[in-house]
Amino acid sequence: MTQIVFRNCNTGQEAIELIIEENFDLIISKYQLDDQNAIELNQSFESVKSYYTNTAPKKIKLLVITTNLEEEQICKDNKLLFFPDTFNLKSLILKLIDLPREAKRGDKKTTIINFKDLFIRVDNNREFIKTVIEKFFEIKDSRINDIKLPLANGDFKLAKDAAHKLKGVLANFSMEEARTTIIELEKHILDKDQELSLQKLNQLITDIEKARKFYLDNQDQFKS
Repeated sequence: MTQIVFRNCNTGQEAIELIIEENFDLIISKYQLDDQNAIELNQSFESVKSYYTNTAPKKIKLLVITTNLEEEQICKDNKLLFFPDTFNLKSLILKLIDLPREAKRGDKKTTIINFKDLFIRVDNNREFIKTVIEKFFEIKDSRINDIKLPLANGDFKLAKDAAHKLKGVLANFSMEEARTTIIELEKHILDKDQELSLQKLNQLITDIEKARKFYLDNQDQFKS
């Protein structure tokens, strides 16, 4: 089942910071923001996508809310998706809100490993994902060290890049609790708070180990 998460922001800069922290498929924006227009915002998105191409690819689409024909033409010229504000955008948003949302810490829907979502991701190829997950558990300590060592040395950029890569892996394995933790970890790293980052990293280690035990206790899920 597809998961939907919504975030609100007031400026283009806030939107850029959000897409660096998390993965979004669609950004809905007015054509003219307080600090930039949609063309400039899209250029920034493309730069972010280019930066993460070889580490944790981002698939971001920008939907621009236009208010006049001139804005529509500019969007067409720049091959941007647009939606005239005279159309019923509210109805579209309400339909999106009714879709399943992303589980968060403390939410009853949050699970250690969401097997249903996991098997959908791999077209129910359970033997394949079983092999891949077990390989991850074998090398998980090295992935943690890729974050821990830079943090200990105060290299927040390297730690952030490593955390971002691992977040993608946890998302692919539908490890919801661990993914929630690593999102919180990334925020502490962005704030350059070494103490809180290391504390959150320890929590992440616990969550991944919990996921490993949960996986071993639920081997019946992988029976055809």
